[in-house]
Amino acid sequence: MSNGSKLIVGRVYMDVEVISSKGVSKFRALVDTGATYTVIPKRTAEELGIASTGRRVRVVTARGEAMLEESVAVIRLMGEEGGTNVVLISDEVEQVLIGGVTTLETFGLRVDPTTGKLERAGVLLLALHQ
Repeated sequence: MSNGSKLIVGRVYMDVEVISSKGVSKFRALVDTGATYTVIPKRTAEELGIASTGRRVRVVTARGEAMLEESVAVIRLMGEEGGTNVVLISDEVEQVLIGGVTTLETFGLRVDPTTGKLERAGVLLLALHQ
């Protein structure tokens, strides 16, 4: 059974759905396990009616530092809806980037480096009692 992820020349892509007030939109997204947040192209955010919260987040990219607009979106991965996720909006990216730290971990997913596919990893919870 396919989970919608695929390894292409060292990059992992997956099918993702973004749910907005305008409906459900499907994308082929690049998984960035080193990224903190999921990033949505500005043009896509505008088309989906995903508005900025008014907060800007400083990020470090391959090109240097940048200030990106913060927003929230409902994301569905592998048929599961993850509730409201913090996403960043960028006019420099051309495709949806799924961030590993917040989005993948929220869904309890990780990339298997041997296959390049997503697998269930479970959600981590540190000690309940100290």
